[in-house]
Amino acid sequence: MKSKFIPYIILALSLSSCQVMKNQVSENGNFKENFNSQRKFEKYWEDDASQSPQSYYLEFGHLRISTRPDTADRVKVKTKRNDFGIGSYQWRIYVPYYELHDQCNIGAFLYHSGEIHYEIDFEIGSGTIAHRDELNAKLNEALVHCTSQLEPHDTEIFKVKSKRWHDFKILLIDGENNQYLIEWYIDNILVKSLQTNINTDIKFSVHNSLENLQFIGEQLPIKENYVLFDQFIFRE
Repeated sequence: MKSKFIPYIILALSLSSCQVMKNQVSENGNFKENFNSQRKFEKYWEDDASQSPQSYYLEFGHLRISTRPDTADRVKVKTKRNDFGIGSYQWRIYVPYYELHDQCNIGAFLYHSGEIHYEIDFEIGSGTIAHRDELNAKLNEALVHCTSQLEPHDTEIFKVKSKRWHDFKILLIDGENNQYLIEWYIDNILVKSLQTNINTDIKFSVHNSLENLQFIGEQLPIKENYVLFDQFIFRE
């Protein structure tokens, strides 16, 4: 006699398999990271902290990165994969309030470390006095630099609310002459588009960071700062 519990066992195994697939990080093609498994994090990501402390860890399903006060800490992690190209790159990030004009910068970016270095960025922080004045930024707003570092160097600055979660997305598209057309989205709104001179055979690694960088403010932070990354998704 066939057990009546077998269908329930099959259903449970099926649901468990779906959950594994939902949280799985693919080595080829699409890539999804929910920052909820230390084992998977160590398998697919590595330190890139530029002689700074490895002050990052997984916490309640988030990647938490911090920098020390009165330092030039540059704390970064990057994917072990460096073959990312045409597709959609989306980060969900909690943007804390940083003291006005602090040199503290959230980075969500793509980097190519070949003979020529290419970098495509979201860089988020309080901002300099000049930039905040130019954008008439309020106390509860941070500035977002959407930047191509080379071919061409081009940047525009936008505002987002502090103490909130935001979605940041970069689209790499096959544009003119098989060179990347880049689109930057903030909370699903297209804010910037740029035709580059970067050939589409150039591939990238993906980086998440918090860095105390001079360009983003006027003074080093006087307290520890942090950022939370909730999710990263790449889709071809």
